[in-house]
Amino acid sequence: MKQKKGISLIVLIVTIIVIIILAAIIIIALTKNNPIESAKEAAFKEDVRAIQDKLSMYILDEYDKNPKKFKKENINFTGAELVTRFEMPEKYQSKIQVSEGNVIYTGKEENEKEWSKDLNIGVGIPVPANWKKYIAEITDDGVPIPKGFTHVAGTTKDTGLVIEDSNHNQFVWVPVAENEYEKDFTFPSTYKASSSNTSDPEILSGLDETADVNKYGGFYIGRYEATVADETSNGKVTCKKGNTVWTDISQTDSVAQAESMYTGDESSVKSGLVTGKAWDRTCHFISDYKIKVGGVEETISLTDSRKYGNYGDAVPPANTGTYTQYQKQAAGANDNWKTKNIYDLAGNVWEWTYEGYGSRRIYRGGSYGHGIAGNYYTVSFRDYERVSASSSSMGFRIRLYIKTN
Repeated sequence: MKQKKGISLIVLIVTIIVIIILAAIIIIALTKNNPIESAKEAAFKEDVRAIQDKLSMYILDEYDKNPKKFKKENINFTGAELVTRFEMPEKYQSKIQVSEGNVIYTGKEENEKEWSKDLNIGVGIPVPANWKKYIAEITDDGVPIPKGFTHVAGTTKDTGLVIEDSNHNQFVWVPVAENEYEKDFTFPSTYKASSSNTSDPEILSGLDETADVNKYGGFYIGRYEATVADETSNGKVTCKKGNTVWTDISQTDSVAQAESMYTGDESSVKSGLVTGKAWDRTCHFISDYKIKVGGVEETISLTDSRKYGNYGDAVPPANTGTYTQYQKQAAGANDNWKTKNIYDLAGNVWEWTYEGYGSRRIYRGGSYGHGIAGNYYTVSFRDYERVSASSSSMGFRIRLYIKTN
């Protein structure tokens, strides 16, 4: 009779031992206080303490040289300088710097951030000394947060970083690279717009609109079209999701309302309308935004806004969701009308700007009230009207101007 073959006892025992060893390795790797992670933590802290010790000696030497002129806030080094001056390991070159005589961890690894806190060293990008008057912090991706505002968690520079004040008004950061803050006259309009026939004559008195752009690398624009005052705003304009969009307002009155939002020496920002440069730069900022059409991802168009704005002739995905066609919608009513976290830049209501065309003023963005609109009155479209004109499809948007001195 033929004997049946089976797994031998030895093979079974060896297999079980191997499984136990592999399980132990996985458990150790996933455990917070595992030996490997503990060794990394010990090495990191030893390296940082060595940098701190060498920095302390350097500061003491500098003080001894000239006690009267010594200022700790002048002790600033980048990672590259630390490598050579303090013999810092090169692996920390992009993660460590000295700001005002203090070691700061500027990397993004969460475990190293926690270890840095254990060492009582700063974490995050330090605010430059000449920014501290108006800037509370700088995010990991380099965006300045003005005092009085907080960074809305989960929003980033690339996808549209959002800040919020204590009354829940929200604004989105528009980054600007060198020489990018310019008007774009290739955009469509009902007249021949050019640098010679357009200007921003009413921009906040005495304010250079490029000052904050040049200093901070961008500007903040309202996440929503300007919305009516509510119980928290002391009669002032708001910029809040769900609030009624402010319409039936002239350009003259929209200027007054926009500029009244943040006033006083205690504020880190001034507020006003959007300028021609700011609107065009925002259009370029959103130009790589992706939407899904029929399950297929595609990039939005700046010359046809029907797929992402509240227009009478909107097409999917813009015309999906619960809303009434040919009617103004509340701020932030439909996520399909959002690009880079900015709602209704295309469609819903026209938006007054500071930009002028002779004695008239320019409005942008299209409105809900046109049957054939989104591929003509696009997000980038320019048109003009009398400063006293108003309508149910005409509103405005706030632009923040971070103070610079």
